Amino acid sequence: MAEGERSGGEGASERRKMGATRYVLGSAILGLFWSSLLKGVLTNSTSRCDYPPCSCDHYGRLTCDCKEEGEELILTTEGDRRLSPHTSRIMVSNCSSVILANSSLASMVGLRSVDLINVANLTLVRQSFELSSHSTRTRISVRNSSIDVMPSFVFRGDIEAITFENVRIGQLSAFSFANLIHTDTLRLENCRVETTEAQAFKKFDVGYLHVIGGSFGDQLPSRTMNDIEVYHKFMLDGVRMGIVRSNAFIMKSPRTVAIQNCAIESLESEAFDITARGAVIIKNNTFGSIGVGAFLGIRADREIRSPPQSSSSSSSSSSSSSSSSSSSSSSSLVHGLIFKNNSVSSFEEGSLMFDRASFRPEIDNLLIAQACDCQMLPVWKNNVLNYTSVYSRFYVRQNSLVPPPLSQPQEPINETPETCLCLDGGLDGVPTSFVDYETRHCSLGGSMLVLILIIVGAVLALLASVCLIVWCCRRRRRNNRKKWISVPTNAPDVVSKKNGVIGREAATSGTPVDSRITMVVPDGRLYRETEFHVIVEKAEPLTTEL
Repeated sequence: MAEGERSGGEGASERRKMGATRYVLGSAILGLFWSSLLKGVLTNSTSRCDYPPCSCDHYGRLTCDCKEEGEELILTTEGDRRLSPHTSRIMVSNCSSVILANSSLASMVGLRSVDLINVANLTLVRQSFELSSHSTRTRISVRNSSIDVMPSFVFRGDIEAITFENVRIGQLSAFSFANLIHTDTLRLENCRVETTEAQAFKKFDVGYLHVIGGSFGDQLPSRTMNDIEVYHKFMLDGVRMGIVRSNAFIMKSPRTVAIQNCAIESLESEAFDITARGAVIIKNNTFGSIGVGAFLGIRADREIRSPPQSSSSSSSSSSSSSSSSSSSSSSSLVHGLIFKNNSVSSFEEGSLMFDRASFRPEIDNLLIAQACDCQMLPVWKNNVLNYTSVYSRFYVRQNSLVPPPLSQPQEPINETPETCLCLDGGLDGVPTSFVDYETRHCSLGGSMLVLILIIVGAVLALLASVCLIVWCCRRRRRNNRKKWISVPTNAPDVVSKKNGVIGREAATSGTPVDSRITMVVPDGRLYRETEFHVIVEKAEPLTTEL
């Protein structure tokens, strides 16, 4: 029996070994099946990589380079050529047409950057750039492309930076740039926007907002940039704009405001509504016309704001520094405002009016793009430097309220010889300062006129004196000339032209006599017996030859 029990135990152990072996083999087969299935799923999730012109690498980078003309690329999470949720970078270049479907990027948790380069026709729809709420910060870049319509709410999520460079935008719709969270930089460089709707940039916070080069069409409507909080710098550099309507730029908190190298056709009243926490620089711009108080909406920000922190540690470490900076900044609320090297064609009193309770304006090299005029120079200078009365009238007209009294007397704007300039010699003339032009043309104008009048008067007096002297001399000579008269005066002073004999009948007749012959006849009562024979000799040239 012992041997039977022993043989039965050995059989049971063998059966257990066989079962364990089957279990291990089954687990291995099942593992291989699931691994192959998972691999197939992952391979199918990146099926966009299996079709040209796109390819992927092991790091999840999707690269699409369209080499054939007319290639249309659709980026979507649906269909056979869907995007993988494990994509980390997307780079699309040299395509004639690219369509980025709605919420195509929303499932990509590890997406770090999206680059669209040299796309002839980029089609975006609502929430094309919607990111996952769990994704890391993503950078979006569009370069050398054309967008017919920039739709509303195209962005959504935690976007680190947005860059548009050399992009043509046919229509910038309302809320095109909105729903941005903790965006560090929004940069538009050399972008040509044909039509802009109101509130195209709406209610978001950003560290740097830079618009460099490019144009914004014929007009920029009111509230184009509305309720934007900029923590560091707002800059317009080299931008061409048509008519900038009132309240076109409404933003708060930038530490630096720079408007430079721009060409603006017309600025309406209060075109800028900006509360700044630092210096304002307006330089090297060309303005067509400037309305009253166009820059008056730029004022100091009394509230102290700090930019959003990336981590809790940095926020806790900066709490003490923010409190100290708040005390220092609150103590000095008057910042510098530089208005330098600008040109303006048409303006009026109060056009260059600044909030002098917030800033210390420094105006230098302001070119009035009009021909210099001695009568207009003081008017232009008054319109630029003296606007105290307009300040009150402006607030009464705009707000129907009496402006609050100034807490301290305002210092006049410093004037230098190069503060204001005009064109000497017409619209194509050379810029010259008011002081120089007044010195050369206006200040000496009165004395020059007096000098000219004196010279003309002296010449006329000299001519009159000469004429008088000549007349007097001739009269005196005529009066002093010796004359023979006939004595007696009633005697006939007539000589016959025929034989030179005096005859009374000739005296009574109306025939002319020779006035060159003067006959002196004594009184007949004294010399009765005296006879005078007057023979007039007449010499004529000889007619015969000798």
